Amino acid sequence: MKKRIERFGLRALTVLTGAFALTACELEVLNPGRILDEDLTTRDLMPILVSGASAEFNHIGDLYAFDIARLTDDLSGTGSYFSTGQYRRGVFDNENSTGHWEQTHEAAWAAGSAWDRLQQVLEGEANSFAGSSRLFLLMGLAHRILGENFCEVVYDKGPIQPRTASFDSAIVALNQAIAIGGAAGASDFVTAAHGGIAQANVGLGNWSAAAQAASMVPTDFVHNAIYHQTANSNGVWNESWGRAEVGVWATPAQRVYDGDPRAPYTICGAWNDPTDPTKGVTPTGVCTGQGSGAHQGADGLTAHYRQDKYNEQGSDVPIVTGAEMRLIEAEAAMGAGDLATFTAKVNEVRAFYGADPIEQPATVGALEFPNAQDDAASILDRERYLTLWIEGRRLFDLDRWNHPFLQGGTLIGPGAEPRISCMPIPEIECTLNPEIQNSAACTG
Repeated sequence: MKKRIERFGLRALTVLTGAFALTACELEVLNPGRILDEDLTTRDLMPILVSGASAEFNHIGDLYAFDIARLTDDLSGTGSYFSTGQYRRGVFDNENSTGHWEQTHEAAWAAGSAWDRLQQVLEGEANSFAGSSRLFLLMGLAHRILGENFCEVVYDKGPIQPRTASFDSAIVALNQAIAIGGAAGASDFVTAAHGGIAQANVGLGNWSAAAQAASMVPTDFVHNAIYHQTANSNGVWNESWGRAEVGVWATPAQRVYDGDPRAPYTICGAWNDPTDPTKGVTPTGVCTGQGSGAHQGADGLTAHYRQDKYNEQGSDVPIVTGAEMRLIEAEAAMGAGDLATFTAKVNEVRAFYGADPIEQPATVGALEFPNAQDDAASILDRERYLTLWIEGRRLFDLDRWNHPFLQGGTLIGPGAEPRISCMPIPEIECTLNPEIQNSAACTG
């Protein structure tokens, strides 16, 4: 998604070659030699090292957001990529999962490797350096993302482990982020780490621990994966503003929860006859000059309803938010049958975003889809869907709730039954790891 391919035509290559020939006697190439390891053991470079580890983590924020949007009901796959045709049906195999697996492991490894370097250079001071807290935060959040999205996990060419191993690893790293962050006065990293612990405990089903950690995070808190207009742009923006590969048409955000402030969108192209898509799409004119200005999907058929949550090429992707923490507390209360607290926590979130409050539901109920909005389970589904919309979190909610959408649910075209609810260990891990080559995950 972020790769750029450059091609030079024959004419350009000829001109370039000629230029070198004409100036060959004036060119001087100095080879300073490779950078020695000891040259990197410099105190002044340590903040840059931490930023590099952060960049590794940022590569996964929008990657998951974009692919999970297509795999779930976050966004409609209205484009022409081969993967879009697979994902929107709920199909995702062990080759599709390779990039997610590699980059998430790399993010966790980069943070750990940087920590080793910090200890070498700063020695005891590393335990009170704010950058160290940030590294453990990045490491813990990477483990949490791995656990939420993969059916099973593997570390260091070892055996297959349940995904709970990643949540356990996340909590260990995040507790270290809190300890060092407290000593360093890095309050934002400490708060984000509490949020990550709450998320990991949701994965473990430890609701009392999840609610306790969540209570440490104020509602207006946000910790982002950071993007930049040119250096590392937001992939969801690229595929909805720069190109109409995904859209909001036919999603719950448009059909069921239309007008909620958490799921903003713009109609770039209107159906000529909403009951008959074969009659085409007409530009509304409101998207002209913005991004691609497309009025229909890259499939050439679908009206383009553009997501506006990420409305800049450098829009950041939320990773830990206080709003989610209130919903974790709400879910914990729902599980305990405390619908008064459930309602209060949901209404804190709705008030934060400027939405009207809800009345207390009569029962916990059973999750219904499309959302009936009259029981706690269905209300929670709606609130998490809207609050975490296009943040790469929906797949895990579908999985842990055994959501009805998994049973052949679809937005555009047919849906597989069942749809995939977690990512498989990739083929490359099966090939290179002798511990798991004969496992059902690799041969089934």
